[in-house]
Amino acid sequence: MGITQVPDRDASLIIVGSGFAAAAVVIHLADNGFAPSDILIIGPGQLGSGQAYGCEADAYRLNVRADLQRLWPDHPDHFPQWAKTHIDDPQAKTHAGHFYRRTDFARYVSAQLEAAAGKKTLRQVPARVVDIRPAQQGWRAICDNGTEYHSASLLLATGNPEPRWPVANPFEDEATLIRAPWQGEWLTEIDPASHVCLIGSGLTAMDALYGLAERDHQGPISLLSPHGILPPEQVGWEPGDPFVWPEIRHASEFLHVARRMLREGSWEEPEWQQRFSAFRCGISKAWQHLPVGDRLKLQRRAGWLWSLARFRASPQTVEAARQLRDRGQLTLICSHLKSLSSSRCNGWQLGLGNEASLHADVVINCTGVGRDPLIHKLMATGRLTPLGKSNSPWVSPELLAIRPDGSSYDTLFCIGPATALALGDVVGATSVATQAACFARSLHTAGS
Repeated sequence: MGITQVPDRDASLIIVGSGFAAAAVVIHLADNGFAPSDILIIGPGQLGSGQAYGCEADAYRLNVRADLQRLWPDHPDHFPQWAKTHIDDPQAKTHAGHFYRRTDFARYVSAQLEAAAGKKTLRQVPARVVDIRPAQQGWRAICDNGTEYHSASLLLATGNPEPRWPVANPFEDEATLIRAPWQGEWLTEIDPASHVCLIGSGLTAMDALYGLAERDHQGPISLLSPHGILPPEQVGWEPGDPFVWPEIRHASEFLHVARRMLREGSWEEPEWQQRFSAFRCGISKAWQHLPVGDRLKLQRRAGWLWSLARFRASPQTVEAARQLRDRGQLTLICSHLKSLSSSRCNGWQLGLGNEASLHADVVINCTGVGRDPLIHKLMATGRLTPLGKSNSPWVSPELLAIRPDGSSYDTLFCIGPATALALGDVVGATSVATQAACFARSLHTAGS
């Protein structure tokens, strides 16, 4: 497979983004008979890597076992079979299954791209799209280098935006302030004896802890957690029958169903995780039936708890965190970051939500919170419509972007995390790959 970076400026379809979502779409389009020459990808970086898999740290691992990490949603053994012959990683095997390195999954995606393209060349522009505008027939994509490209249809597949600091930060260029830790290059650049403070307690923080443990970090580690809880460990559960959702119309009904389904047992048990997985089946359709205000209410009140149950950590990262705590190196602080300033004695002074303060040599932003500048601009200019009073775009179940008058565009699509408020449980490789497969089938049907 070749990728040319000097493409023509016209295409049948422009894909904005070059991460996993973009790669999944290309692969599924090829599987549905689309010629690579009809597709133009615009995005920096290696196609398929993105924020999640374009990391430099071998310590960063997938947080789900291999058979659940799917590019082909209907073929759970596809990645595990590839891994058997292409990955040498003895540490991947755990009591709960195989949890491979993120970099190895990126190699798998590249291999699938190569197989999809065959001997044909994919076209990619290594630039960022800063605006899209309607054209006489289709769309114009305007890049940060000033060039413009035209297509009949356009798909927004921008993925997860880069994280932003949760507080004002005038020291953005400081080497000991790590705003975006997902690539992991910072692990080789900090002093092994430094006091490290992690802001946030989700999977990004677990990656950071595992990376620090793998590099035998000697200094103290503080972790700010709003609820004082780390993600639970993945266990060796087996899929069961999907849960049949009743018709629901309000947030209270949604919570009632969730409590009835999940209140029994401990989430550390395989049987509970099996029920949770069954509960997730059909949850997106149930979510779409809720009024937008009720969705936002659920996000505010129960979003943190859902994230904990949904985004469990690999056994390797949980064990690393446990060892760090057992030897007194890791301290969990039940609070949030309120301010960040330069310390008089070097390092950083962190103001906490409980009016306390903390000094650290290195501060790492593990909140995962960011704002997609392109999506934000398109909503601000009226080309995308916010869903209610949110910062998320309104997208139809057919992945079509919605105009301000409530009608859908015919040729403007959106997939990936940006669609979560509109469409439901759309985070993680398998969910995004499912969207990519549906998009490819619908485009194939429309063109046939």
